[in-house]
Amino acid sequence: MHLDLHLHSTCSDGSLAPRDVVVAARRAGLGVVALADHDTVAGVEPARAAAAAQGGIGIVTAAEFTAELDGAEIHLLGYAFRLDDPGVAALTRRAAEARRSRLAAIVERLRGLGLSITVEDVTAEPECASIGRLHVARALVRHRIASSVSDAFARFIGDRAPGFVPSHGAPVDEAIAAVNGAGGCAVWAHPSLEDARKFAQLKACGLAGVEALRPSLDPVSSSALESQARAEGLFITGGSDWHGGTRPALGSWFVTERHVGEFLERLGIAAR
Repeated sequence: MHLDLHLHSTCSDGSLAPRDVVVAARRAGLGVVALADHDTVAGVEPARAAAAAQGGIGIVTAAEFTAELDGAEIHLLGYAFRLDDPGVAALTRRAAEARRSRLAAIVERLRGLGLSITVEDVTAEPECASIGRLHVARALVRHRIASSVSDAFARFIGDRAPGFVPSHGAPVDEAIAAVNGAGGCAVWAHPSLEDARKFAQLKACGLAGVEALRPSLDPVSSSALESQARAEGLFITGGSDWHGGTRPALGSWFVTERHVGEFLERLGIAAR
C-alpha cells in the first residue's frame, strides 16, 4: 500500500481542488492520502466524497496547524480527529483571524516599500479558507511587481525580506490538546535534526509522532531523526508536503505500511 500523508489543495496553498487532488492521487497509484491543508479542514469532506465516488483510495482526516513553540513557528499535523469538534473549530477560527491580521500587516509593509498593492488584490480560489504568503506572492506576480513567486519571496516577503511578518499560531501545547481532545493524534510536521532536542518536551504535551520521512530530507538525516523520535516513544509518519506540480510528481514519493505501521495501527487502518 502506497501512502502520502501530507498533501495540500486549493483550500489553502495547493494548486488543485480537493477532488482533483484525490483523482490525481489515485491515478498516481496512491492507496491512502491525507489532505492536510493549512489551518483548515474545508477540503476534507470534498476529498472524502471524491474518494467514495472513485473507490480504490482512502482518505485520512488531517490538517496542518500553525502553532508556536518557544516563540518560533511550528507546524503540527493533526490526524483522524472529529471534524465537528469544538476545540478544532476554535483552533481554525483563531488561525483564520491570525492569517487575516498577518495579511493586512504584510500589505502595509509592502505599501511602505512603495509597492502598489492592497489587501483586495490578494485573491484565492473560492474554496480557499486559508490565505497565506503564497497568495501574496501570486498577487505580486499578477501586478508585475515580481517576476515569479520565488522572486516575490526572495525580494519582498521571504523570512529575511523587508515585507516579512511572522505568523502567530496557538501555543503548541494548546494545539496538541485540541487535536487529542478531538480524538486525533498530533504529529510534528517536517522537524529538523536540531528540533529533535525538543521531542521529549512535546511528548510530555501529548505529541504522538514525528514526520521523519519526506523527500526533502536525505536518508541519513531521516534515519537519525527517526531514531531520536523512537527513543522518545514517538511513532513515525511520512508525507511529501505536495502542493502541486511535478517536483516531486505526485505518487513518485510514498511510504508504505512497513514505514508507518504504528501510525496505521493507531488509526485502525489495516495493512494490505
